[in-house]
Amino acid sequence: MQSEVPAFRRVKRAYAARLIHSALANERGSALLELIEYDDNHYRAVFAESYFLLRADNETPSKSQWNTLKKKLKRRDRSIFIFRAHGKLEAADAQAKVKYYLEFGFMRM
Repeated sequence: MQSEVPAFRRVKRAYAARLIHSALANERGSALLELIEYDDNHYRAVFAESYFLLRADNETPSKSQWNTLKKKLKRRDRSIFIFRAHGKLEAADAQAKVKYYLEFGFMRM
């Protein structure tokens, strides 16, 4: 059984970019690398691993770290819908930096 994704309202790309840019900012600056807009009005944010503070014994972000990011987004705009699918992108080659992604849209209210 496939879960239904809501219909998303169109928002200006600049608004979506400001929102995700600020959510992915920390003392090292913003980790946002790319914002991809899809035809159904949802976005994919691709960001650097520098957003997460990872310990040497753990190479992946914890569930808590992902939930904290999702909460930061919800505080910025309550109409945001965050897809369950998120994670690490496969590197194009061994020299490529690690990147993560998160997909989101803005629900019609």
